[in-house]
Amino acid sequence: MNKITYLFLLLFVIFIKDFFHFLDAQTKEKRKFDWPILTENISDRITSVFGESRWDHFHNGLDIASYYEPARAIEDGKLLYSRYAADDPFREEWGSGDTVWVDHGKGTFSAYYHLNPGRKNLTQSITKGQELGVTGNTGHSSGGHLHFVLTMDYVKKIVNPLLFLPKTKDEMPPLIGGLSVHVGDRYSNINTGDTINLSDTFPFSVYIQDSGVRKSQRWGVQAVQFSLNGKVLKESRFDSIRFIDGSWLNDDGVSFPELFFKDRYLVGNLSLPSGEHTIEVIATDFHGNTAIKSFTFYVSRI
Repeated sequence: MNKITYLFLLLFVIFIKDFFHFLDAQTKEKRKFDWPILTENISDRITSVFGESRWDHFHNGLDIASYYEPARAIEDGKLLYSRYAADDPFREEWGSGDTVWVDHGKGTFSAYYHLNPGRKNLTQSITKGQELGVTGNTGHSSGGHLHFVLTMDYVKKIVNPLLFLPKTKDEMPPLIGGLSVHVGDRYSNINTGDTINLSDTFPFSVYIQDSGVRKSQRWGVQAVQFSLNGKVLKESRFDSIRFIDGSWLNDDGVSFPELFFKDRYLVGNLSLPSGEHTIEVIATDFHGNTAIKSFTFYVSRI
């Protein structure tokens, strides 16, 4: 290969690399959306985040406290679907209540749940910031709020909206509470230095929450890691969830029963031998704030 050919190939490779980097940057830029509710204090309005426990399933969206405010399209798109109780008043209302879905192209869809009754006169073409409906309390809802859902890959995965919406404020790390061992419907709290009697395999759980910007907020966390005596038992994070083989799984392939137990985070179903044991918990919220807590205790087998 002569020098001219080699130089040409080198320049071509650099060009292709830069070109695809440009396309990738453009793609990422297009995936930045606007908030569905326009307010200066959006961080104070978030009541629930993606991946939290709902007793028997993962929370699949973002809850924003709101009542009788415009719910707006996060990006240009096309009206994909809408459903209002008035469409069929003799049919029991779904959990999502009055709902609008928007197709943003390339397999990305957004959904707006619990809207107030009263359909907007929407055409197929939707523009960014357009009012789609008014926030309400329809469906399975205990108070006025917007449940916002963002899906990609043609609804093959539901993604964490906080990864694609403008950043919110949160400088507080999660709070890691007590460690518990469950025996049937009863449980015992475990403090560092305690000695517990065990005869079998039992679930161990820990209470974790993220307070957000206000102490009254009770958010879940984006990532958790549990270790036993220095060995990682489980890692779990919530960038997205997918429905695979009949179960919703998060990014680490963890299902709801594998991560939550009685609305607490499940460390694991553990059979511990006699002796000293240390369980370490690492919790990270959606803004990268991290908390670490260890529990060292003693087991006596009976």
